[in-house]
Order: sequence, then C-alpha cells, then structure tokens
Amino acid sequence: MSQQEGSKSLGEDAHFICQERQTFGVADGVGGWAMKGIDSGIFARELMSNYLTALRSLKPKGDVNLKKILLKAHSKTVALGSSTACVVTLKRDRLCYANVGDSGFMVFRGKRLVYRSPTQHSFFNYPFSLGNWVQKGKRRASVFLGEFDVEQGDIVVAGTDGLFDNLFGSEIEEILQEHGGRSCPQALAWTIATVASMNSTSEDYDSPFAVAAESEGIEHIFFGLTRVDPGQPI
Repeated sequence: MSQQEGSKSLGEDAHFICQERQTFGVADGVGGWAMKGIDSGIFARELMSNYLTALRSLKPKGDVNLKKILLKAHSKTVALGSSTACVVTLKRDRLCYANVGDSGFMVFRGKRLVYRSPTQHSFFNYPFSLGNWVQKGKRRASVFLGEFDVEQGDIVVAGTDGLFDNLFGSEIEEILQEHGGRSCPQALAWTIATVASMNSTSEDYDSPFAVAAESEGIEHIFFGLTRVDPGQPI
C-alpha cells in the first residue's frame, strides 16, 4: 500500500483505474534504486499516470492496445528508476493483460483461485522491469501478453509483490469465504492488504517469498520482515 500524500515517502507502488475503459494497472518501483538515492516510486507513479493519460486520449471507440500504450507511457516517463507493471482490460468476457515482471493478478471464481497471471524474472528476485537508467537511458523490456475468460461474479485481485510475496492464494480464498460476498470491493481489498501487511512482519509466518527462496536454495534476509527486497536495478 502506498503511503499518504505529505508523508516523507509515498512508497514504491502505484496504480490507476479507468472505469470508462474498463482498464486498470499496478506498478512497483524497484527497491534497489534506494541505494543510489533514487526513489523508484516516483518512476512507478509517473508511469501509471502516463498510462492513464494515454488511455483517456483514445478515441471513444478506439481499441485498448495494452502493450502499445504501456510502451508509450514508458517513453514519456522521465523519472530515473525502474518498475514492474501489469495492465489489464476487460473486453466483453475476457481479461486481456500486458505484464512486465512480478506485479499481476489472481482470478477467483466461487471463492476459489482459478487463474494467476505469470511473472517474468531474469532469475530469482530479479523481475523484468521498465526503467530509465543513469547514463544509459531507457532499456527495452520484454512485455508478456495474455488473456483469460471470466464469468459474472468472478473476483479479480491485483497487486504487486508486496501482496503476493506475503499472501498465498489459499489465504485469499479463506478471506473470501469469511466475507461471504457481503463486503464491498474496497472493504475486501483493505482486508486482503491488511492480512498481507501483518504476515510481512510476522517472524512465525512462512511466506510465499520464503518458500520460493528455499526452493531456489537461497536464504532470504530477515530484518523483522518476511521479505527484504533488494530488487537490484540491473
């Protein structure tokens, strides 16, 4: 969750929602830029803002070309840093998405996980990203395109690694079952984010990130958080 305006930092995550185009996006600035004194959250927020601007400039019946708009938004982003990104649009009964890195979404049907968007990594904990590098400028990134057929009543949970590294899909299923469809989307989103935040500070919780690190034979660093994200700006 991004921090509130006026605080020292707004965090590294960003998002937009464009109801008129039935499109949304999430982005997560790469944390490793902090070691260079650069707040990559600024890059992520500018990227999402540029995407929303490009969406709203389309002709009324213009097609939402997710990859084209993402690359255009990137070309107009001037802040230093880099970010993962996932943008999703609903076309009739199909979710279409463009993804770079490990931001993404899950689809739940009947309170059960039925789909999760794939992630792209160079290797463990080094997700693909869009960015502006010092003295190197922009670097072309590989954009993964996908789609998934949805049904009325499906629930889409989108987020960055801050969510999915600290919350299993099965835990979101439990939250959905406990709420029983009674909560509004905003209340449900806050519950999911709160549980993920609590998990991230628990020394007794074996997180998705910890499980993945162990499967790679890596001992992840622990500083009172389940996951410490160096996310090097490579």
